[in-house]
Amino acid sequence: MNKEIKKFLTEHLGTAGWELNPINKGGSDRSFFRVLLPDRPGLIFMHYGIDAAENLCWADINNFLAGINVAVPRIMAQDADSHFILMEDLGDIDLWSQRALPWEQRREHYFQVLRQIRKMHAFDLARLPSGLKLAESYGEELYRWEHNYFLENFVGAVCQLELSPSYIKNLQKELGSLIARLLKIEPSLIHRDLQSQNIMLPNGRPYLIDFQGMRRGCLFYDLGSLICDPYVTLAAAEQNELVTFYYDLMQPSYSLYVFSNNFREAAAQRLMQALGAYGFLGLKKNKPAFLQHIDHGLRNLLAVAGSAETLPVLRNLAGLCMQKLAPD
Repeated sequence: MNKEIKKFLTEHLGTAGWELNPINKGGSDRSFFRVLLPDRPGLIFMHYGIDAAENLCWADINNFLAGINVAVPRIMAQDADSHFILMEDLGDIDLWSQRALPWEQRREHYFQVLRQIRKMHAFDLARLPSGLKLAESYGEELYRWEHNYFLENFVGAVCQLELSPSYIKNLQKELGSLIARLLKIEPSLIHRDLQSQNIMLPNGRPYLIDFQGMRRGCLFYDLGSLICDPYVTLAAAEQNELVTFYYDLMQPSYSLYVFSNNFREAAAQRLMQALGAYGFLGLKKNKPAFLQHIDHGLRNLLAVAGSAETLPVLRNLAGLCMQKLAPD
């Protein structure tokens, strides 16, 4: 433990009785430690880096979300100059840890998460505090960056596929049309990484974490992150139940058919980003544990691209990747 960390914790916890244990989780440049206290509930200490500028926004976003009644961990102390935060400990049980339970026991957790995220999606963007810094909004440039990230780090690096110029041209045309359709959807405030490991369940109530990437974007991107989560396998009927639940919660002016098409297309976008991230983190950042999630992510991409009807080239590419990665 370096002197700065010890000084920070001593100032807020006293000189004796507490212990610091590392928590190894995630793929970011943030370090987490569980602070064990002898006479009261423990805390979490976070030391965040500056490799990702969005880390600097974490505390302000936390306070904003708490202000609109989204369940997030309480900040107990902060040193912005040193990039230290002390927050409440939400425990070890996340939505991912419940993945083996029957759907009847998990369903309500997902419903509660969707109710929580609806508070963000329904927030009037015109009312965002003027000083609240957010990550780059989703637009043509960021969507296209995710496509290139997927092609470079997954299709190229993981699958070792070399696509012909004509194939790439057809794919880019199809994905360009996908971008145009996503941009026609009214933007919302989105979490951007709403997957099962970023949803803690202290006492069975969902709390959102890893929200530092919050930005303006397509609400269906969040729904795709949660419902087509590569970390958790949901049956098609379970996915449809969640899509219908959110449709009823949102009560949009358009049909469930249109809503479902929007969901599948945004889920395909999200899954391309996720597969690119698994390749990047697994191969370039030497974190091979992320590679084990590729199979579920690719199967989900194949399913949503196949059912979207507007993504035949992407569906074909997902099939080629699956063939390439199939065991001999």
